Amino acid sequence: MHSIRLGPPWQSAAVDGGTRHARKFGRPRTLDADERLWLVCAHVPGPVEVHVNGTRVGGADAPGPFAADITALLDPRNEVAFVVVSSAPLGAVALEVRPV
Repeated sequence: MHSIRLGPPWQSAAVDGGTRHARKFGRPRTLDADERLWLVCAHVPGPVEVHVNGTRVGGADAPGPFAADITALLDPRNEVAFVVVSSAPLGAVALEVRPV
């Protein structure tokens, strides 16, 4: 497994009842046909909805870790957005290349 950390800069903005954290990223060039790309957050601080390129990829009703396979949604340039019912920061966010 290969991990790509999505560090700063994150753009954060207040939204109804919480915070939207968004960041752009490029499609990994080394993604093979037998690999999948997962979006992983070590800790979301509250209930969350997660979108990639405007498509909802998942959510959670409580604080904790989050992961979703985002391979089918990838473009050359992408945007991930976490909409969290909390003003606390996100935990570490990464893209993980995993075998099928």
